[in-house]
Amino acid sequence: MSGPDALPPGFDRHADALAIVGGGACNPSGIALTLVAACRQVREAGGDVRTDPAVRLIGTQLAFLLNANSDTDDYGALVAACRARAGTTSPIR
Repeated sequence: MSGPDALPPGFDRHADALAIVGGGACNPSGIALTLVAACRQVREAGGDVRTDPAVRLIGTQLAFLLNANSDTDDYGALVAACRARAGTTSPIR
């Protein structure tokens, strides 16, 4: 693939995942961009992003950095806060 959606030359999601975790990356937007690229690489290879170890490791670092977890009470509070700020009560899509 070429163009603006192309992966960076030499992109290796596994090496980037290790660099993010090993280096204690703390820039959420940079980590999120790497996560998007890693997901793209997995899909292009016919893989499943939900089970790919690099994607999961990058996602774990991002969740850690944002103090996010799978606690359902926390999830509900975050949804409520976003709904309040968005001015909507529409269901999650």
